[in-house]
Amino acid sequence: MAQTSSSELFNTSWTLHRLSPLHHGKDCETLLDNSTALKVYATRLRDQLTGDVLAGLHASATVADNDGLSKTGALRQCHWLQITTDSSSDQHASFPGILVRLEYENITYKAALLADPEKDSRSGDRREGSTSLPLLLTKFPAALRQTFISFLSANFDAYCSSLRLPPSFLCSGMESFIAGLRGTGSRGSAIGIIEETIKDLQLTLSFSTSIAPELRSLNVNIPRSSLNDFLKEDSGNSKARKLKQKSRSPFIPNLSSYLENHLAMKLDMDGSAQTQGAERHVRLSKVACSAFVLGSDGRMKLSVSEQSEDDEDISPSQRASEILLQTTIQRAILGGQTTT
Repeated sequence: MAQTSSSELFNTSWTLHRLSPLHHGKDCETLLDNSTALKVYATRLRDQLTGDVLAGLHASATVADNDGLSKTGALRQCHWLQITTDSSSDQHASFPGILVRLEYENITYKAALLADPEKDSRSGDRREGSTSLPLLLTKFPAALRQTFISFLSANFDAYCSSLRLPPSFLCSGMESFIAGLRGTGSRGSAIGIIEETIKDLQLTLSFSTSIAPELRSLNVNIPRSSLNDFLKEDSGNSKARKLKQKSRSPFIPNLSSYLENHLAMKLDMDGSAQTQGAERHVRLSKVACSAFVLGSDGRMKLSVSEQSEDDEDISPSQRASEILLQTTIQRAILGGQTTT
């Protein structure tokens, strides 16, 4: 069976989508672990992209889109590949799913359809004739993305919607990543790993036009040398201790307390409080650092350094990235704030 490594999921800037179950009973009983079915759908997608559909796409696209698509060259290969783990080591998280790779003359685009790792590992969880792949990641230009989504709808009767990430998820995702790094060793070594992996952290705060018509966003930069101060369990502030009871990590409570005390910015960063007044008009819209990027607009990138083939121990950044990706899959399953 044609397979690819789960490492394809890292070091790529993805656009996130929620995807309803794929219904394929008219063609095959199963989709995962079925090389024949994957070849069939790869052929169908290739034919659609090289046929009249693409001609119509060019006709309806803007000049800028046409220029961008023309630079790709001709489509050479279309692959649908089963995603496997990188190693036999049980330290690696399993991300069952399908990678779609479109190889043009001058560039390669790709998409990933990911299953719930926990459900997929249980026998009898899949329904005959349909497969649940709730998280769709795409690395496509807009016109090609729409064509691919239309293909999924026509062939699998599937509904696709953008996966927006609210401030609560940005905070919990950041905390889960930090928690993954903190669990890699002793306190002293963990602090060094966190600083080396995250480096400088940038938080983007977005403002409602009703209270700040000329200020759309504000970046808060936290240098690596200050990360340890925000990770202290007891900051000495009673309000931070109170917020800590609702959080898995002291980072967000300590940061919120710091912004309020030193910058007079009273923020409900994770949306957990019943906010009033101006607090409702300021929200966390992006978290970016050397290791990952999460945006409320449904963008994500997980940066993982390459490892030697002989090294079975995964790096702390990969372990934390896998945790964050699993959290994102759960977000897609649970739903929430989505738009078409």
